[in-house]
Amino acid sequence: MPLATQRATWGRVNQTENEDGRASCRAREERKGRIVKKFPWLKSQKRTDPELPFEPTIWMKDESNGEYYHHQTEHEKKLRQFVLETADANARKLGLDRRQFMASAMGVATTLWCVACSNDEKQKENGGPALCVPPEAQFDEAAACELLSGDEFIFDVQTHWFNQEDFKRFPESIMPMFKFLANTANEEIYIQKMFLESDTHMTVLTSWPGTTCPADLTIPCGLPLSNEAMADSRDKMNQMAGNTQRVIQHVQVLPNDLSGVDAQLEIMSEMHCNRMAHGWKMYPGFASQSIDPRGTLGYMLTDPEARAVIEHGLKLGLNRFCVHKGLPILNFFRAEFNHPKDVGVVAKDYPQANFIIYHSAICAGFEKVEEAPAEGPYNPSDQDPKGVNALIKSLLDHGIQPNSNVYAEVGSALNQINKDDIAAAHFFGKLMKYVGVDRVVWGTDCVVYASAQTFIDWFRALTIPEAMQTQYGYPPLDATNKRKIFGLNAAKLYNIDPEANRCRIEASSMGKLRRELNEEYGKYRWAMRQPLGPRSFEEYVLQCRQARAAGRPG
Repeated sequence: MPLATQRATWGRVNQTENEDGRASCRAREERKGRIVKKFPWLKSQKRTDPELPFEPTIWMKDESNGEYYHHQTEHEKKLRQFVLETADANARKLGLDRRQFMASAMGVATTLWCVACSNDEKQKENGGPALCVPPEAQFDEAAACELLSGDEFIFDVQTHWFNQEDFKRFPESIMPMFKFLANTANEEIYIQKMFLESDTHMTVLTSWPGTTCPADLTIPCGLPLSNEAMADSRDKMNQMAGNTQRVIQHVQVLPNDLSGVDAQLEIMSEMHCNRMAHGWKMYPGFASQSIDPRGTLGYMLTDPEARAVIEHGLKLGLNRFCVHKGLPILNFFRAEFNHPKDVGVVAKDYPQANFIIYHSAICAGFEKVEEAPAEGPYNPSDQDPKGVNALIKSLLDHGIQPNSNVYAEVGSALNQINKDDIAAAHFFGKLMKYVGVDRVVWGTDCVVYASAQTFIDWFRALTIPEAMQTQYGYPPLDATNKRKIFGLNAAKLYNIDPEANRCRIEASSMGKLRRELNEEYGKYRWAMRQPLGPRSFEEYVLQCRQARAAGRPG
């Protein structure tokens, strides 16, 4: 059914409050008064201030996290228009300013409801929508809050910020790109988006790839966030959070770096012994002339240099290897090295190691994100699968059973699937079935996407239809399994006591500040924020050209 035809059908469901005369003007004004009291900042705008955006709470226009660019699809274009029209109509029914409405739980619920209504053909084939949003949540704040609220322990294992001090040895030609990121996704903004504007309790701080900077290296070098800066930031934020363990961090390891693998092993020892590390971050698909002018094009986990890193990490007693697979980035990733076919091999060879596969290999096998089709069911007869299915085949081929030593992390994959609820159901269903319900871990790849809360709200409403569970053998995406994915699985992986840590975090001054801000300005104040990455394709292309010309180090 075309989206325009569905819009007329869906619109009839919205006519629930005023047609039968049961919603009095007095009740409507009471609702309006409660909401306006929460959002005084919407009325404090000066006439000279830029107009606040009116957009769905799930971003549906062009966007980029700085690593790759996503062009708005035709479906997203129509869906965005449907959300805005529905939200405007709902706001009018309640006598609210449309921006006040969108910055409420009802605005979030309306966005999710529209997404759930926009996938009619796929839903018919799969037993109904995978997003469960009661229509009344669009008009009743209590119903919307019930839909979106939760008391899960949320542990985000993929987060970033960018440190301008670490750019000093970058070439001038790419400075604008990283200065932009440092201005829009710095440490201060990280604290705001992750801890004051979302329900996230704990995070893992990690870096993009780059090169090391030994004293005698004259070519451009560095990391967008150095290992030392990550450790410093971890300590600073934990102190701000009442000396709790709110942030832990990885150490970036580059087996194919020009400095040589022995130098990388020394970095591992130094960082872990002197600053404490919580995991090793690896980017096998990253390939840049600044790494090796001789033309090294990434590496496989089965290569001698990568095995040396794995074995050294195990020798140091830190067995968490966080590996970027899938999600090709700019022109610096090679599909053959970004492919997860080596994951099953090393998981079998090193059973004492834990391999956390970042992005769950979504879009693996493709040079560009936009080339990848939507995720669907796993096909065992496909000898050359792509995306998540490539990861699954690697595990099956090497006898890696569910809930073994491979984990699936979902950062940025969420951004690929959150406008298609059936693709999302397949994505999580496959991971729970083949990787294991105890091995799927939460990540958002924020803060370049702005607040992580948009993904949290969406996941709380997501389900797997019973027909899909029956047909494909998927476990249910129920409250128990959502709690595992949101944080309990990662807590076990990182040896964290979730309840004790949450209590300390919520009792800290940072926890108190968040509650005060929610009370004064509304929990969904983040709805007025746009993604923090490049705002147009022209800006993104300029950054890509600058980076390519210089052999981008990060």
